[in-house]
Amino acid sequence: MNRLPRWSLASTALAFAGVGVAGYLTLVAFDQSLLVCGLGDCSTVQNSPYAKIAGVPIALLGLLMYLALFALSLARWRWWQKADVLTSANAGIALAGTLYSAYLTYLELFVIHAICQWCVTSALIVTGLMLVEFWGLRQLLRPAPLSEPVTPPPKRGRRQQPVP
Repeated sequence: MNRLPRWSLASTALAFAGVGVAGYLTLVAFDQSLLVCGLGDCSTVQNSPYAKIAGVPIALLGLLMYLALFALSLARWRWWQKADVLTSANAGIALAGTLYSAYLTYLELFVIHAICQWCVTSALIVTGLMLVEFWGLRQLLRPAPLSEPVTPPPKRGRRQQPVP
């Protein structure tokens, strides 16, 4: 294939954007003075007990997820013949990220009672990635069009006349 499909380029761009957002949130997790939040109450979310798992910032886990998605997207450029496997992996990772982001958004809305614009942005990016990856997987697994029309088999019970 000479050209990558647009969905593959979109996936790579979204993963790169996710690395940027999650990277920023990871920096903020270690240095709160870097936090810039125009909308919502990011510091409340960042300082909540839900911002870490066993002392590891959720943002760092998000960064690792986006780095994996980005690496797999780049690998798909290099090894297009393995695109179905790489896209399946990306779709699974993005699905898990979307489900976890939905859980975190639920916590923001109904438990913490504060919204972090960066967290919502990350949730939208990973959801977009999931949709793009599943679209791409659908395109990859679609049967190739036939180059010649298929003739139906002869009907049973009737003898086919030999062709002269």
